[in-house]
Amino acid sequence: MYQQIKTYLEEKIEGGVYETHDRLPSEAELAKQFKVSRITAKNAINKLVEDEKAYRIPGKGTFVDEPSKIVQVNQKKVENDYAYPPFIGLIMPEVIEEHSAKILSSIENAATDIGYGLILRQSNHQIDVEKKAIRSLLQMGVKGLIVFPVDDQLYNEELLRLKLDHFPLVLIDRYLKGIKASAVYSDNVQGAYQLTKMLRPDHKQVSLFTVPHFETTTILDRMKGFEQALDEVGISINRSNWFTDILHEEAVDKAVTLLQTNPDITGIFAMNAFAGKIAYQAVQQLDKQLPREFSIASFDQERELKRYPIFTAKQNSTQIGKEAVRLLQSQLKDKNDIHQIVLPVKIYFQTNEVKLETSEL
Repeated sequence: MYQQIKTYLEEKIEGGVYETHDRLPSEAELAKQFKVSRITAKNAINKLVEDEKAYRIPGKGTFVDEPSKIVQVNQKKVENDYAYPPFIGLIMPEVIEEHSAKILSSIENAATDIGYGLILRQSNHQIDVEKKAIRSLLQMGVKGLIVFPVDDQLYNEELLRLKLDHFPLVLIDRYLKGIKASAVYSDNVQGAYQLTKMLRPDHKQVSLFTVPHFETTTILDRMKGFEQALDEVGISINRSNWFTDILHEEAVDKAVTLLQTNPDITGIFAMNAFAGKIAYQAVQQLDKQLPREFSIASFDQERELKRYPIFTAKQNSTQIGKEAVRLLQSQLKDKNDIHQIVLPVKIYFQTNEVKLETSEL
């Protein structure tokens, strides 16, 4: 069905109904018009962005793109024309939540401060789109790349090729095992450990709400901290009680079923803000009182989570962006200048706060 919506929008663009830089209908509007879920509508828009027929502006919407204008820029002219700065590229899974939007804003500001323009590409959480974005940005002549890798069990060979070619590269949010690359990421082990320790020690079972694959270093490190904290307080780890369907269209209903069939679960550790939202909605449907009857701890502190009586771990999004540009600038001067920076997180429950320390490797 998403293909039908995509074709409809393409026809409107080609027919001149939507001209360059015109705002396209929102996911909600398309979902209502075609009587489909918002996820289906989102997939259609994502495909338009992937095909470079549209672009997103966080908080504003999706607009008709004119990719030829950028692709046709002669890089040599850009370098010699004082009207245009050299460019660096940024690839992110998407920019729809607070954490990624703050990273984007910070990177753009820091890049401007050192005289670079920024070209953004969104991978839509798909490794093939990420590969295409890397190749596209290289063809456009960017001087370096900052990449927020997608969650995938496979390494992107394009990233490996960049390292072999000594191309200036900085990873954000995670590091890649076995690849010596500059990276800026949060202290996920200690963050998850401290966050889990905030839960009451009298739980019989604590469920983990996460994505269905655990292969990224970010997720593995958070799992390590989560399990270490449970082990210290004597709560058994039962992976059969974990919930991995957070991306399903009926995720909340499935989560409710899990909690109903496993009444010993009285606490939830959510791997990210989206999982935290699913957990909160499921517990609300069961009429559980938070935090007296049920506890939730969620990594990442999005705006809507701040209203809930749950523990959250907040990453320093702005600092991640600043440090990423700083490391990239160092590589632009010396391609062998490789460093990894581990930033602290803060644990919140309403006004309570715990801060961990920063380290640089």
